[in-house]
Amino acid sequence: MKTKEHEIIFNKDDVQQFVQLIGDRNPIYQSSERAKDYGFETIPLPPTMPMIAYKWLETPWELKQPIIHRKQKCIQHQRMYIEEIYKAVVEVTDQYQRHNLTFMKQTLFLFNRDGKLCFEGISDLTLGGLS
Repeated sequence: MKTKEHEIIFNKDDVQQFVQLIGDRNPIYQSSERAKDYGFETIPLPPTMPMIAYKWLETPWELKQPIIHRKQKCIQHQRMYIEEIYKAVVEVTDQYQRHNLTFMKQTLFLFNRDGKLCFEGISDLTLGGLS
């Protein structure tokens, strides 16, 4: 199963909220000027931040309770920046049933405007079912 592609743009406020939440005080996330002082084009996204893309995505499937997030892996293939357009898609793989539980791998992919993969967020889930 796979979602439709969805365009996402992360902005400075998104980064500010995220770094405040995780307690990251790195100056590259504070302003474009500070980021440029450290050799970046503009404010980069923190490596795990693209996972918040889920808040803008609608999946055509519903995860049934209980939902247990067993493990997660974030892979940054390319540096990502604020105010750039990314295409997001979520795919479900490795789905199987055991007893009354469903086990699955759900992966968030983000691509840049050239179609190059920038980010993979892989979540291994155990849940009550999938509809």
